[in-house]
Amino acid sequence: MKDAKEQKIITKQVSRRLEDLRPFQNQAKGVSSWINYLREGLGMGVAQLAARVGVAQSSISSSIKLEKEGRITINKLKEIADALECDLVYGFVPRQKIEDIVHDQAVKKTLALMNETEAHMSLEDQKVNLDKNERLKDLAEERTYSKYLWDK
Repeated sequence: MKDAKEQKIITKQVSRRLEDLRPFQNQAKGVSSWINYLREGLGMGVAQLAARVGVAQSSISSSIKLEKEGRITINKLKEIADALECDLVYGFVPRQKIEDIVHDQAVKKTLALMNETEAHMSLEDQKVNLDKNERLKDLAEERTYSKYLWDK
């Protein structure tokens, strides 16, 4: 596992790169089958696409069905994309910035630890006299790039 400083740099690099993909999320909405979408855009029939891929027409129809169901393989998509004169682009687009996901996890983990600690301390009739929000901010910041951040 990387040390906290190195992990912070990696997280920022990944975040910057993935942020460029965010606008493409909206472009993909409403397309239930990229095979059909491209095929129709090219004015290509299912039989014509099947011939280009070198499979039976029923195989293309099956691939379209599997794609709509989310059960098609990446290799099959690559093969069909190639026949459509396209490149398959595969990736994950985070719902929010990577740094925000990491920060939210650090806050979640820190809150859980603070609540557990407070419960133990109250059993021993002890109290922490610092503001919980202030402690949360400081402790979450310390844990943000911890190698234990994603442990259960």
